[in-house]
Amino acid sequence: MKKSYLSIILSFLFYSNLYSQSATINGIVNDKTTAKTLQAATITIDFQKMQTLTNEDGKFTFSSLHSGMYTIEINKIGYKSQLINVTITDNEIKNISIDLESKSTKLATVEVFSDKPVTAASSTYISKIDFENRPKNSAQDMLRLVPGLFIAQHAGGGKAEQIFIRGFDCDHGTDVATYMDGMPVNMPSHGHGQGYEDLHFLIPEVVKGMDVFKGPYSPKFGDFATGAAVQFNTLDSIDNNLIQLESGAVAGIKGVSSKRGLALLKLPEMGSNITSYIAADVVNNRGYFENSQHFNRISLFAKTSIAVTEHSHVHFSVSSFGSSWDASGQVPERAVNAGLISRFGSIDNSEGGTTQRNNISLTYHMQVEASEFETQIYSSNYRFKLFSNFTFFLNDSINGDEIEQDDNRTIRGLNSHYSISHKLGKMNNKFTLGYSYRADEIENELWHASKRIRLDEKANALIHERSSGIYANELFRFSDHFRTEVGGRYDYFIFDVEDQLPTDSTHANYSGYNYQTLLSPKLNFIYSPSDRLQFFLNAGSGFHSNDARSVVQQSNVHNLPRADGAEIGTLFHLGNRFVFSTSIWWMDLENELVYVGDDGTTEIKGPSRRTGIDFSARQQFSSWLYADVDVNVAKNVFINKLYGTQLENDYHIPLAPILTSVGGLTAKFSNGFEAGIRYRYLAERPANESNTVKARKYTVLDLTANYKTKHYKIGVIIENLLNTKWNEAQFDTESRLPFEAQSVDELHFTPGTPLAVKLLLGYIF
Repeated sequence: MKKSYLSIILSFLFYSNLYSQSATINGIVNDKTTAKTLQAATITIDFQKMQTLTNEDGKFTFSSLHSGMYTIEINKIGYKSQLINVTITDNEIKNISIDLESKSTKLATVEVFSDKPVTAASSTYISKIDFENRPKNSAQDMLRLVPGLFIAQHAGGGKAEQIFIRGFDCDHGTDVATYMDGMPVNMPSHGHGQGYEDLHFLIPEVVKGMDVFKGPYSPKFGDFATGAAVQFNTLDSIDNNLIQLESGAVAGIKGVSSKRGLALLKLPEMGSNITSYIAADVVNNRGYFENSQHFNRISLFAKTSIAVTEHSHVHFSVSSFGSSWDASGQVPERAVNAGLISRFGSIDNSEGGTTQRNNISLTYHMQVEASEFETQIYSSNYRFKLFSNFTFFLNDSINGDEIEQDDNRTIRGLNSHYSISHKLGKMNNKFTLGYSYRADEIENELWHASKRIRLDEKANALIHERSSGIYANELFRFSDHFRTEVGGRYDYFIFDVEDQLPTDSTHANYSGYNYQTLLSPKLNFIYSPSDRLQFFLNAGSGFHSNDARSVVQQSNVHNLPRADGAEIGTLFHLGNRFVFSTSIWWMDLENELVYVGDDGTTEIKGPSRRTGIDFSARQQFSSWLYADVDVNVAKNVFINKLYGTQLENDYHIPLAPILTSVGGLTAKFSNGFEAGIRYRYLAERPANESNTVKARKYTVLDLTANYKTKHYKIGVIIENLLNTKWNEAQFDTESRLPFEAQSVDELHFTPGTPLAVKLLLGYIF
């Protein structure tokens, strides 16, 4: 019977496509100034995700289309992206001509279309505007492009940033799923923290754009996609070579404090349908602490794109990254207030670490009429070692409390999806079916150490973790103004842990095996009464997995804690120069289960609730002046049960952001000069459940300026323009200094950068 139902459904889709797809769109793309045709421009029908490239004559064709209205997106490096609406009828052959302008973003030219696949108050749409206007000089800048996302660095520059978004202290990535060209960045069952997300291997100059999905509403994303999911997309080709040098200085530190070298080089052409390039990024950073952080990093990236046919493409990329650093760690306020150390001093200056990651990715994309198929295989090799000391002499008054955390792993994975556009009555619908698989072979170790010398082993485990996810989504296009997406995702995890330490009176063996499954429904409504106004209603479930060692030991606790959320929002243009987006959101998390890698234990916090409002505005004052502002407000509390009520006492979620805001002004002139001034504001927030210790608020101002000609690029970056004293990372920690008889529970912090100036010079050829 099941086979009969399946046959009926497949036959319906096949015959409906066979008899309804007959229209054709032929187009040509030109340079608006010179009128020359443009080869290798990317043409996408966004609703159907059909994609092709213009040929040597600047022409492209989409055939076998349904009747209806389509949104076509045209992209080419060095030119402003363009969106146009095209309406066709059955058997019609539509000929269109598109003129592209040289790249200079104007909000008046960017319209909101009902076919754009955006949800959650259009986070992706806002991010695309920002990507064109905001500075992107580091991996940290790339993360800051996510509306409402804050980061904090607290270990010498080499450790993954602490991330805050939508009421979550995500630690190093637990509630933000991050991808580069489809490859996951997050590390499950990591030696330092669940979902550890080190994005430092990403070279910002090779990123062509990003997609942002706030909330757990997209079936495409599974593990860690509770607060948000972020996809970085790299360039398929480059038009010019670039050699760039950077040098920086910090107030209070003599000499050069940072150096960076960057190279982007086109490889020799092997054919008109093949493009290749390589990128190299080398960084040396002394930092702004009294003790040099000796931060050294090298990143390499290479990508080859092949147009196999007019409608199929292959993308192959490899990357390699390695870094090492020293750190001054988090310092207690009492030590600074007593004059024992300065804000930039250290209690234990032996902190630091090393890390490396090597990635390989192969993606095949094929478009056949109204169907689209893409599959990707990837592999990563990863090494990590971190020395930290948060409590100083609390546990060991002789040797101190330094720990060494190690994570060595290999990752193998597969991502595939298939989409087909089909008729359902009078509606032009789209069905998507996707699958993902990931296998991690992990060796985790935790040592008690002193000055980076191992003393005794606290944990050693071999972890075999497998995850599979299958998702489906049906897009119902009721009209040109209203559509609904109904989808779901099913995830299956296998956790297998082999404890390598001998079992004795001091260590209980935690080997074990367990599996977990979760079904996550998704629902999105998008109503567009005009091409400049949209309303959204989103609802869905998501989750983040937990460390395999806690899962196998606590099989009675559901270790894929469900995150149920919803939001309502709007996005609109007011006139030709103002874009506004706002949303009201809510999320309940079934259990705040957190693996604490610092001591190898699991904290069970119980269920929680987060509610908030996100506000974003973008204003084009003139052809050269652009402004943006984001304001994010959240209330974050522990509750007594899922969908329950707030606890009466100790209900604050430590370090969860309550109020954040970022914004700035950007000036871009036709002569190649651009400048921007930006602020970051993070409000005071509880550092513990009882709110007896508070994390300090701060406001930081940054300035950038660049001048670019055909062959040269000159720039200056000024961080913390007003030389504000601010705390970047902050924690409520119990610690004991070597001369103290009793421990003290108070705020510990890593100071934010003082006034810092960076100069850059680039040669383009």
